[in-house]
Amino acid sequence: MITGHAYHDTGIAIEVGAGGGLRTLTLTERSMRLGRAALADEILTLVRIATGRANERARHALGGEHLETLGIHADTELTEEIESTTPESWWVR
Repeated sequence: MITGHAYHDTGIAIEVGAGGGLRTLTLTERSMRLGRAALADEILTLVRIATGRANERARHALGGEHLETLGIHADTELTEEIESTTPESWWVR
């Protein structure tokens, strides 16, 4: 399965599948001290980052022309950051 991960140093960790389906959300006691609004904002930001990473991995693995049909879209704001950290090949289980 192709996934993307994002982590914040307050102890929030996110894993999503391609397209943004949430697979795991880890919160620590430290992250709960952010307050509801800040915690929600940080979770949404991390989901966006993880989704961008997963979608980019899917694009590399499957070819970009078919992903739009599946509803998997590139996040143009994150593309440069994601491309700079994407290896030339992926081992997918």
